[in-house]
Amino acid sequence: MIEPWMLLPSPWQEAIAAEADSVRDGLEEVRFRAGQPVVLYGSFGWRVLDGKRVTSSEHLDDLLLRLVDHSLYSRLDEIRQGYISLPGGHRVGIAGRAVMNGERVETVRDVSGLNLRRARSVRTPAETVLAKLHPASGPLSVLVASPPRAGKTTLIRELARHWSDAGHVTVVVDERGEIAGSVKGRPSYPVGRHSDVLDGWPKAEGMLAALRSLSPELLVVDELAMPEDFEAVWKARWAGVRMLASVHLGALTALRQHAAIHRLWEAGVFDALVLLSRRTGPGTVEAVERWGTGEPSS
Repeated sequence: MIEPWMLLPSPWQEAIAAEADSVRDGLEEVRFRAGQPVVLYGSFGWRVLDGKRVTSSEHLDDLLLRLVDHSLYSRLDEIRQGYISLPGGHRVGIAGRAVMNGERVETVRDVSGLNLRRARSVRTPAETVLAKLHPASGPLSVLVASPPRAGKTTLIRELARHWSDAGHVTVVVDERGEIAGSVKGRPSYPVGRHSDVLDGWPKAEGMLAALRSLSPELLVVDELAMPEDFEAVWKARWAGVRMLASVHLGALTALRQHAAIHRLWEAGVFDALVLLSRRTGPGTVEAVERWGTGEPSS
């Protein structure tokens, strides 16, 4: 597995490699902020990277340029959404000034911060969730909800692998490369024997393309957010395809406040809703609710 700091230029790569094993093993994010020390975040809390400081916004511009192999133009679709993806499923979040074209973000300028986010397997609650779901025959449509960094991507990956290895044709629409972590078309993470990966496809377009040509029994997507994402979920379920998806949601009581999610739940588009948190570490299962058993509540 490619570790994200291996993709950084010197001296950042060497500085992180020199940290203690316990720090590198627990590392989740590396934050670069203009005029500030570089900070590491993870299971250990946080710590300043010894002796390293980002001196200017130009320093961050140069770092971003290196991470995209000096080809910003080829990554504009990602940059417009505030991130770039890296090999191995890692991601770099971008903070800075949005350059607008009407109501659309054209690009990001005057970069003020970069967040190198490590994709890593966390303690997976897949077996616990499957035991609570009691799937009698084949995959269920499951929506996994959690705050950021609570393990939802890992859970949907493990559930997808479980059902795929059981013989169900699965298509993973991996817009940001975090589910399969594909490098040159090959997944870095196991997603199942009977899985195909649409790497880099926008979620809505990828789901519809899969319906047209790949005959999935199960569609897998991470972080539903845009109206077209939810509309594509509707179309997939109308076509008889099961959905395994995730969404940012802090608590089941907030479900009513998210109109698109609440509509899907009320209509029975999803068979079950799983809420994760970081209360006892990433992957803490707070609730598993089956559709038709009443209003979800935490």
